[in-house]
Amino acid sequence: MKKTKTWTALALPVLVASAVLTAAPSAGAASAGTLAESGGVSTQAALTCKGYGRGGVTNARTPVHTGASASASVTSHIAAGRTVHLYYECINSAGNIWYEITGYLDTDAPGTPSRARFIYGGYIK
Repeated sequence: MKKTKTWTALALPVLVASAVLTAAPSAGAASAGTLAESGGVSTQAALTCKGYGRGGVTNARTPVHTGASASASVTSHIAAGRTVHLYYECINSAGNIWYEITGYLDTDAPGTPSRARFIYGGYIK
């Protein structure tokens, strides 16, 4: 069974203010500032990720984002035809597939870890 990780992409002050919104951990939900795991699935609001562990080839010059959103900052680009290791497959709140390429998702910190980097699924063959 694959483990699924989910977290919000909200800023920490918003997480602290919204921490009162909780659900029972047995239902697979967690407060906005924590990550609860139940039955191999973790859930929070905006982004759902599961271990992927495969390689993919870029089909065009691919921007590398700091978050799983087209509006997230671009830190660099990957040339077309390059093989990329895809650690996690994530689905954002809009239903778009993004891949985490650094392996830096963790369950200890609320929000998206600052070292995580994402590429849009449409750039992978």
